[in-house]
Amino acid sequence: MSDKQKLFLGFFLGLMAFMIWNLYYDSYDKLYTVGIVEKKQTGLKSGTLAKFSYPYQGRKYEGGTGIGDYKIRIGDRYIVEFAKDKVDLSKALFYYPIPDSVRVEIPLDGWKEVPPELKLYRRKRTELFGLYDIVFKN
Repeated sequence: MSDKQKLFLGFFLGLMAFMIWNLYYDSYDKLYTVGIVEKKQTGLKSGTLAKFSYPYQGRKYEGGTGIGDYKIRIGDRYIVEFAKDKVDLSKALFYYPIPDSVRVEIPLDGWKEVPPELKLYRRKRTELFGLYDIVFKN
């Protein structure tokens, strides 16, 4: 197998894995809550990951999300999306920051959608070279 074929095969398998993961993640009903960035981890090849914690039904859960091009600091608060039936399956929505000046009461069972008062702080998504909002019209 030539180098070009290996490169194409690697790209194709990576794209397929990404699509399958998104189908799996999207198959769950989602809830939303507020998470706090606890630490940042940098892998050799995986980029920087923000580790965060979030509450649900009186328990504390932890998750991790790649930060991409977002400027993330320890202690920052963001909306966290998680699967209703599999609570540990989560991701931080770094395009929904919650400023320290905003006091928000988080329901014990989370929100079914991001509250309108928090949508005011939504910023442009940086995925797809900053074209995500244009392509997907969120």
